[in-house]
Amino acid sequence: MIRTRTMIPGIVSAGYDALCAVMELEFFPDGEIWQFYDVPEQIWYEWRSSKEAAVYFHLHISGKYAARRILPET
Repeated sequence: MIRTRTMIPGIVSAGYDALCAVMELEFFPDGEIWQFYDVPEQIWYEWRSSKEAAVYFHLHISGKYAARRILPET
């Protein structure tokens, strides 16, 4: 998945695959990459446009969708 850099505190990059409904985030400072499954496209766009993206993430994404940490590509 292609992730793009963000200006969101704590998140280095983010990507979304609309066909699979998978959201992928790279976190700062540890560099962990997590995928969140069955995330509706509307949630992705609301999160990306939120003025308080970290708050939105914790209220509407974290713990709401199945997720797993993935290994970075080498």
